[in-house]
Amino acid sequence: MSKDNLNKALIGHSVLEVNDKNHHDCARTCMSMSVCKSFDFDRNEHVCKLNDVDQSSADPLEFETKRGSIFSDISEWPSKMVGSCGSRPCKANQMCYQDGASHVCKDITCSFDQKIENGEIVIVTPDENKFLDVAQVKCDEGYVPSQQEVKCEASGQWQSATCTKEKLPSDCKEVLDKFPDAKSGQYEIELWTSGKILTVNCDMDGGWTIFHRRMDGSVDFYRNFTDYENGFGNIDGELWLGLKYIQELAEQGSTEIRLDMTRNDSTTGYETCPDFMLTDGTNYTLNIGLCTRSGMKYADIRYGFAYNNQTPFTTYDMLNRKCAEERHGAWWYSGCTYINLNGYYATPGTLCEIPGAVKGNCGHWHYGIDKLLSLRTSSMMIRRK
Repeated sequence: MSKDNLNKALIGHSVLEVNDKNHHDCARTCMSMSVCKSFDFDRNEHVCKLNDVDQSSADPLEFETKRGSIFSDISEWPSKMVGSCGSRPCKANQMCYQDGASHVCKDITCSFDQKIENGEIVIVTPDENKFLDVAQVKCDEGYVPSQQEVKCEASGQWQSATCTKEKLPSDCKEVLDKFPDAKSGQYEIELWTSGKILTVNCDMDGGWTIFHRRMDGSVDFYRNFTDYENGFGNIDGELWLGLKYIQELAEQGSTEIRLDMTRNDSTTGYETCPDFMLTDGTNYTLNIGLCTRSGMKYADIRYGFAYNNQTPFTTYDMLNRKCAEERHGAWWYSGCTYINLNGYYATPGTLCEIPGAVKGNCGHWHYGIDKLLSLRTSSMMIRRK
């Protein structure tokens, strides 16, 4: 055995590991297997690794110097050290056992009951548990396998496999893509960058993720910047999802936004705008493309969402405070706005009038829909294309 061999340890290609205090026993075990071509023995850890390659067939990069290790090709060890098994008399799918002056060959098999966390190895066809036979990996509900199939190895164990938690859809559009018959309602999603798990309302007429909803005035929307950044409200009622989550959802890909409004007389109108993004970090500056509008009483395009384009988000304690205070709300105020969907929820069809705010301006309204008259409902949602 060369001096270099004594200082090299082969990594990868290991077919069996045994704890052993004597490297001669390691060699004996190795040579009893016809698939074993070399072994590593760590003199400090007393761990023996059996390999299915030798120095001539292994990539040099697969060797590393490790103090206390011995690497050896089987060809370097005399067969007399392992008795009659040294001549490798058994088949490739068999293990050789010394029996006095002779030997016994036994088929290599893998157990029927090997367990893995959150799943199991399933033998599909009876008796297919021999060397190189294939079994399936079955995971518990909500988990996915690292690989669909595993082979029975020379060690008598199935190849390793894991079952990991299945990743949730990243938005309502992905829910609909995976389940075309999904109904509108609440779903769990896992944000694509942060991994944050949220319960959101989905409008499955297109796979929209709803981030704003007003319907009855049960939630106070006159909030500070921190509340608007993190979200508030009731998943079953009025809500604001949170600027940081809206921003992350929109960063996943080309995104459009939709604003839906209902007047006091139950007639409706909406706006949709492509290329929706919130930029400039925590300023959450609004960016949208050319909007399409329907159901507007007042068609002038400045009376719509486009007026707020390129404007950072404002609350009474951040940036354009005067507009937030006069409108008693929070919005992308731009001197100030023609939309105030986060304003005070006054009686639908009336002008808002509350202390400290400008009469009419302080309400829950969209000027293009019904000027300053308070709306009955509003919702805002986004959808990835």
